[in-house]
Amino acid sequence: MGYFGGIVLILLQVVFGLVLFLLILRVVLPLSGARFKNPLCQLVYKATNPVLGPLGKVIPNYRRVSLAGILLTWVIATLGVLALFAVAGQAISIPMVLLLGLGTVINLTLGLYFWAIVVRAVMSFFSPDYGNPAVELLNDLTAPVLRLFRKMPPRMSGLDLSPLWACVAIRIVQYSLGYIGLGGISL
Repeated sequence: MGYFGGIVLILLQVVFGLVLFLLILRVVLPLSGARFKNPLCQLVYKATNPVLGPLGKVIPNYRRVSLAGILLTWVIATLGVLALFAVAGQAISIPMVLLLGLGTVINLTLGLYFWAIVVRAVMSFFSPDYGNPAVELLNDLTAPVLRLFRKMPPRMSGLDLSPLWACVAIRIVQYSLGYIGLGGISL
């Protein structure tokens, strides 16, 4: 692969990464209890509704889980894996493409949560405006994950170590998935 092939590879990673980021947000926002009227939530819903609206009528939600969103995210990730291997000129089997697509979705979701928790932890050292839509969305997105780690020792008054434990757990899961071959590819 030459110079232009590398540029095409980078552009494909950016495009597929942004699309997958929006689709993952579309799936996890209702699960985290994010406020629907938040302008950033509205942006995600408006950007994904042209495809997920009709698809959601065919594949209904299960409780608050968008099965159509999960399926579409996996299909887009699989197409992204296939496109990246095609540009790189490498052959890959269909089962491996499907597994790498799944691994990519899981890895990107875990990466999204990792960085959201890191940003929330850094932001807590300052006095963020909790009325800001981005701060509200970040808190809504990370609260369910951090709640799982709130009671872990050591507990110190005034110091919350749950972001540290959550980030360590996410990295261990990402490493474990990569170790068994489900780490996906970076998009």
